[in-house]
Amino acid sequence: MGEYSSGFPQMQEEQKIMDKEDIPIRTQRYSGFATDSTRWDDFRHRDDDIFICTPCKCGTTWTQALCALLIFKNPEHKKKPAMISPWVDAHLMPLESMNAMLASQNHRRFMKTHTPIDGINYYSASTYIVVYRDPRDVYFSLRNHIQNMNMEVQSEWLEEDVSESFRKWAVAPNVAGASELFTLSEMVHHYKSFLNFKHLPNIHFFHFSELKRDLLGQLQRLAGVLNIEIEADLLERFVIAAGFESMKDKASQYVPASGMQVWKNETKFFNRGDAYHRSELKQKDLEIYEKAISQLIGKDEIEWLEHGHNI
Repeated sequence: MGEYSSGFPQMQEEQKIMDKEDIPIRTQRYSGFATDSTRWDDFRHRDDDIFICTPCKCGTTWTQALCALLIFKNPEHKKKPAMISPWVDAHLMPLESMNAMLASQNHRRFMKTHTPIDGINYYSASTYIVVYRDPRDVYFSLRNHIQNMNMEVQSEWLEEDVSESFRKWAVAPNVAGASELFTLSEMVHHYKSFLNFKHLPNIHFFHFSELKRDLLGQLQRLAGVLNIEIEADLLERFVIAAGFESMKDKASQYVPASGMQVWKNETKFFNRGDAYHRSELKQKDLEIYEKAISQLIGKDEIEWLEHGHNI
């Protein structure tokens, strides 16, 4: 898949400027069975755009819901965030249709991507919301996610035996330029790509566990990041609207591709949202995981990726 450079002269000129300023540039094309990062070639941004940047199963849908609440300032807005907040890299919507929809939107736009930062466009005036989750939780969420789909998904690590499957997921190597591997190494690669630019004022790190522990506080923080003023009583209503059970009860509104027969059970998309199934893993499984992740990133980075807190 190799290195990628846009053919657009204007973007090439912008990249020369970016090189001098130590900010992200697109150098890698990422592609998988569902995505291709070349879809960013024709993307036309607005300065106030919001990009939700996550590995799979790290709180993407939840973050889209939170952004929708803040943008529309109504806990009963009835909009389907996943439908108006497209997955830029995915083939789910034809490129021309996606760009036409985004061009027609008169509200503040928010989009999602699972692509590392070296595969997407960077705009210094826009906002990047980066969300992560304990990788062990991600494994079980991925397992449920794949098993709940009405299509065959490439998942070489997925075995009926949870212990064997978890070990394969933990030790599988990352492949440069590949997407939808759904492995620990792919997730950590995404994390490292954004960590390289954590100093930038428009890249903001959030953690799934912190959203669970203090949704009101994190929603207040998100509102501040987006420069959106919300009254305290309305924020409290947003917390109720964005709660796990509330979103599960309104699965048809919040589930991506709702009504398109993608899921065997749309309600099961919101499966648990709690800590990983410790009873299903053996001590040896966790030791293999700990060794694998320690070979990918340092102790402090592991601590944050698993638990959150300040970065």
